[in-house]
Amino acid sequence: MNYYHICTEGVKDNVLFKCSEDYVCAMNYVAITCIEQDIRLLAFCIMSNHFHFVVRTEFSKAKKFIISVKRRYSLNHWHKYGGHKLLAGRKHPIRIKEIQDTDYLKSAIAYVLRNPLSSFGELFWVYPWSSLGAYFNGMFTRNPGIILNDKSRRYITRVLHSNANIVENDLNINHSGYIPPKRYVDYKTVESIFVTPKSLLYYLNKNRDMEMEIEFTSLSKKISMGDNEILDLLPTIITDNFGVDSISLLSLKQKIDLAKVLQTKFYSSPKQIARVLNLNPDIFQ
Repeated sequence: MNYYHICTEGVKDNVLFKCSEDYVCAMNYVAITCIEQDIRLLAFCIMSNHFHFVVRTEFSKAKKFIISVKRRYSLNHWHKYGGHKLLAGRKHPIRIKEIQDTDYLKSAIAYVLRNPLSSFGELFWVYPWSSLGAYFNGMFTRNPGIILNDKSRRYITRVLHSNANIVENDLNINHSGYIPPKRYVDYKTVESIFVTPKSLLYYLNKNRDMEMEIEFTSLSKKISMGDNEILDLLPTIITDNFGVDSISLLSLKQKIDLAKVLQTKFYSSPKQIARVLNLNPDIFQ
């Protein structure tokens, strides 16, 4: 078995989750799918328009897992809002990257958990729709909430928005309405990887988001434009995005934002971006 970082591309013209109830539903679908398919899920985060997961399994099972989660939520979204093609593969593609070393594994887990901050400026340590509370006793509550094993099949189906027949001892939902991540996330492996809460905190605060986004998004795509072609278009891109006509007038933060534009527009690698923007490659470390 290998470690994989699974991500769905953000939906550009809509949001997947319009209210807390939608997030709760998605949290339960992640739990149900993990339990059904016996997936070793290390970390996850559910964002308004995409998903992130780190798993340890085989590639075929990783792909089956994310397809199943998407399919479950897609049906729920269709019944509730219409628009059943919102999660179709072409509009919401999947990327799966194999993780091959421990440092990258730590960085990938941290990247997934801090995604609310890097994407939308939300405080990741209080963000409820991720697995962060499962580690080192984090925010996991001792209150078991409602034990589902004692409830009827009709009740379980209604609460979980699924007729999946999962048989687990002491399966419960918390007072927010979803199965606690600690119930199905492989938190013990994550704790053994980081060893201490301090180490996990270090990686959560070690911002490698730019590097991770560029490398991950570029997985299945080739650079479609050369350096000179991008340089020819650069003045127009700078004017359109920042209202000035020279890169010398941009702040460092704006140059980093420009790097994101180039990555999105041309699928440029970190090395190509550093070349055309005359930046130190270490900025992506």
